[in-house]
Amino acid sequence: MRLSGKSFSENWQYWLAEIAPRRPVFWIVLAGIFLAVLIGHQSLEVIDRDEARFAQASKQMLLSGDLITPYFMDEMRAKKPIAIYWLQSASAAIFGHFDIASYRLPSLLAMLAALVLTYRLGVRMWPDLRFLPIISVLLLAASPVMIAEAHLAKTDAVLLAVILCQQFYLWQLYQHYQLSDGPPVASRLFVGFWLFMAIGILVKGPIAPLIALTTIAGLTLLDRQVKWLVHLAFIRGIFILAIITLPWVVAVSYQTDGAFLDIAIRGDFISKVQSGQESHGAPFGTYFGLLGLLFFPGIAFAGFLFTQGRDMLRHPASRFCFAWLAGYWLVIELVPTKLPHYILPVLPALALLIANALLSPLAPPGRIQRFLVLTGYGLAVLWGLVLAGASFWLAITYGGQSGGSAFIFAMLAGLLVSFILWRLWGWYRGRQLGDLLAICGAGIALHLVLIAGLFASLSQIHIANRLKAHIASLPSRPAAIALVGYHEPSAVFHLGQDILLLDVKQAALFMAEAPDGLAIIEERHRAEFIQLSQQLEQDLGVRDTLAGTNISKGRNIRLFFYQHTANMRPAQKGG
Repeated sequence: MRLSGKSFSENWQYWLAEIAPRRPVFWIVLAGIFLAVLIGHQSLEVIDRDEARFAQASKQMLLSGDLITPYFMDEMRAKKPIAIYWLQSASAAIFGHFDIASYRLPSLLAMLAALVLTYRLGVRMWPDLRFLPIISVLLLAASPVMIAEAHLAKTDAVLLAVILCQQFYLWQLYQHYQLSDGPPVASRLFVGFWLFMAIGILVKGPIAPLIALTTIAGLTLLDRQVKWLVHLAFIRGIFILAIITLPWVVAVSYQTDGAFLDIAIRGDFISKVQSGQESHGAPFGTYFGLLGLLFFPGIAFAGFLFTQGRDMLRHPASRFCFAWLAGYWLVIELVPTKLPHYILPVLPALALLIANALLSPLAPPGRIQRFLVLTGYGLAVLWGLVLAGASFWLAITYGGQSGGSAFIFAMLAGLLVSFILWRLWGWYRGRQLGDLLAICGAGIALHLVLIAGLFASLSQIHIANRLKAHIASLPSRPAAIALVGYHEPSAVFHLGQDILLLDVKQAALFMAEAPDGLAIIEERHRAEFIQLSQQLEQDLGVRDTLAGTNISKGRNIRLFFYQHTANMRPAQKGG
């Protein structure tokens, strides 16, 4: 295969050269973020429910050797396509399948790739604005959504990196149209665009095509031109999509007799579009209302977008980023199901637009523009205070046995918020670049402290890890373990696929047939379990108890460890 007279390998070298920044300072900053998040991977326990499900399904794929259909326990996991499971299982094969950090590594590498790509987009779009690329990267990296997804074994960080690759080539195709006297469009550009769209489909279904479609539609409306669409080579592009995605689609359809796609499309995608899936419904405008939190501290500068007025949309790069941002934002606001990470694919566009607004000459602001700028500052102050207050509340409420460590992290978070607000006042008075860089740097540090420090130290909510430790402390490991009530995926990841998730009646029968078994019963089912066990004439005792907070259910729970008294030395008999 040859593109534009070059070999396939030569084109890949070109693509990499186009993307890679050449500034040592940038790589030093990137290395620092990498190490900080990697440490967080080790400190943060498995998070319910999505991360635990993804990681467990990837573990089972690795152990079973089935690379076509992902499963969680014995249930087919048809929520997402296959690519994320391939990446996570490959990472686990290299670094070990017991540690959650192995499954999180693709997300971390994807976040770093997303930052590199944002930098390169800034360089290509505004070559005359020297500091724009690094400012846009820092604004993006300081987003709590960005930092959070880099810590989790999920799809969203990987999807962001793939979408940025897709948009990188879409921008070059659009830019080529702006140069009317330029040479014919290089085939590597449309190949790169469609290639990464296909990979995006294998990562998270329709999101990558949706981003491309809304961006193209927005640009067409803004330019009132359709001639540039010929550069996209739709017929050849659909062929590229087909040869990359169809092999797995055909294989999984054959292996599951069509059930996988039926569940994925009707049971997951359509249900999200029609109504708020799994109690995640919210009204139109939710993301706009939460932007202050999801983009803190960058929200402080969002008001500057309105100081340039129509001048901003006269620049092709600004039109591209606006089309990228506005179209997709409208779609996710209209969809009933809303989750914080849905906004992530457009945050690079927002960061690039804000960086451009901050560095470009500003028109004299009118009354409305000044109000909007001050509103951005006000939202930053408001959400900063909310974050500081919430940090102390979390430490006090859920710190548990590690409450001292949690409180220290909460104090550190409060100090970082105070520093951000202080430097924000300095920026408001003098608009010095140093203040801007300090705010973004402190924002990155703040969210690292909150996620990898504070949240990791909330022992009250990390029940599954404590459950594993309690079982390990028993004189001998039980031959079989049954769980009643507490059926969170994190417990499956920690305890293994052989754990039995049963109801009360099944657990009583299980103990009757398993003299060396262990039944772990949630308190709300305890009375019924005791009654059924007595009817079966079982002599059971409480070996241990464990209390905590199930954040997935939003309730405090207590678990009771039941064994046959014959296996308990000394036995703690009774209900």
